[in-house]
Amino acid sequence: MTGSALRSRRGSTGFTLVELMVALTGGLFISLAVFALARDSGRFYQREARIANATVGGLLGFERLRTDIARAGFLSSPNAARDTTHLCVLPDGNWPAALRDLASIQITTPTTVYPALQNNSRTPPSLRLAGSYGSSDTFAARAVPNGNNIEFHLGNATPGLSLQAAALRLGNGLAPTNAAMQSVFPALRALRIVQNGHHYYGQIINATGGADPVVTINNVPPILVPGTVANCGLEMPGSGASRPLINVVNFIQYDIGQPQTVKAQTDYADLYANSSDAGAGEAQRTELLRLERDITGVPIEGTEEIVAEYAVDFNLQLTVVNAVVGSDPSLAVYAPGSVSYAAYSGPTFASTTTPQRIRSVRVRLGVRSREGDRPATISSPASDGLFRFNLGTGTDEAFARVRTFQADVVLHNQAGVLW
Repeated sequence: MTGSALRSRRGSTGFTLVELMVALTGGLFISLAVFALARDSGRFYQREARIANATVGGLLGFERLRTDIARAGFLSSPNAARDTTHLCVLPDGNWPAALRDLASIQITTPTTVYPALQNNSRTPPSLRLAGSYGSSDTFAARAVPNGNNIEFHLGNATPGLSLQAAALRLGNGLAPTNAAMQSVFPALRALRIVQNGHHYYGQIINATGGADPVVTINNVPPILVPGTVANCGLEMPGSGASRPLINVVNFIQYDIGQPQTVKAQTDYADLYANSSDAGAGEAQRTELLRLERDITGVPIEGTEEIVAEYAVDFNLQLTVVNAVVGSDPSLAVYAPGSVSYAAYSGPTFASTTTPQRIRSVRVRLGVRSREGDRPATISSPASDGLFRFNLGTGTDEAFARVRTFQADVVLHNQAGVLW
C-alpha cells in the first residue's frame, strides 16, 4: 500500500459533524437525567432527614412528658381541697393560689390561641402536675419558730453527731453547701410537712447549708399549732423527739405554644432567628413547653424550656373511678369534650372536682416535620392524631408530615384514693 493511500484511509476514520452533535446531545440528556436524579435524591434525603429528626426529638420529649405524668402526686396531696384524711383544715381563700388548688393533675384551657393549630382543628390543653419533682428524699427536721417564720433544721440537736443520710447525699457525703440546699429547696416553692400522720404546707423563703442545714418557710398559709384544732397541730419541741418529715412540692405545667417567659424568649431567640429561612410555617410554629410555677401560680423565670420542637397535637384521655359498687371500683374512660371530663380534670378549690380518682392517663403527642413536603392531607377523625399538618401556604407542598406518640400512663401515687 502506497503512502498516499494509507493517509487517505486514516483520514476516513474520524467522526462526522452530525455524529459529534448527536453524541453531544445524547450526553447532555444523560447529564440532565443524572442531575435530576441527584436533585430528587437530595430532596428525598432532606425530607426523610427532617421527619427522622422530628421523630427522634418528639420521642425524647414524649418520654419526658410521660415520666412527669407518672410522677404526679408523689409526696403530695392528690386533691388538697378534699384531703380531710391528712389536712386538719382544708384550703381557704387566704392560701396562695396554686397551693389552695393543689392536685396531682389538672387539665385546663390555655389562654393563648394559635391560629395555625385552630386551622388544623387542634385545641391542645394545658396540663398542670404537682408533686415532688426535685428530689425523691424526705428529710427529718426539727421545727423551730423564728418570729413570723418557721425554721426546719436538718442537723442533729447534739453537736458533733453526723448529719442524716438524706442531708449527706445533698453534699455528696459532706455537709451540703448553700447552693446544694437551694437547688433542692428553692424559694417560692411549697414545702410539705408530715408529722403524726397530719400534713401541713408552707412557702419556702430561704435555705442554707452547713453543719446544721436550715429550710425556712413563712406562715402563709398559717401552720397550725397544737390546741387550734382537736388532735392536730405541728409540734415544735426543738429536739428529735417528734421530728416532722419535709419535702418540696413543685407545680409543673405543659403547654403547646411558644415561650412566654422573658428568659425563655431570650434563651431561644437564636433558635427562632436561625429558623426563619425555612419560610413557610415558621412564624406560627409551636413547641411542647415545660415550666414551673411558684406557690402563687406565677411562672418562675428560668424554668421554661422547649421539650419537643414543632409540637402540634396534644391530647389527654382519662380513666377514672366513677363509682364504687360494694368493694369494687367501677372504671370509666372520658375523652376531652365529654360531659364528665371536667368533673375529674378541672380546678379543685371551691369545687367538687375529683382528680384523685384518676387512675391513668392516655397521653398523645404529635410533632410535625420542619417543612411541608406533601400536596394533600389525609383526613383523620378529630379524636385521633394528625397525619398531615396544613402550613397554610397554598403551595404544592403545603402539608407537613406528623409523627404521633401515645401511651397509657398509670398514676401509681393515686392508687386506692377514693375520697
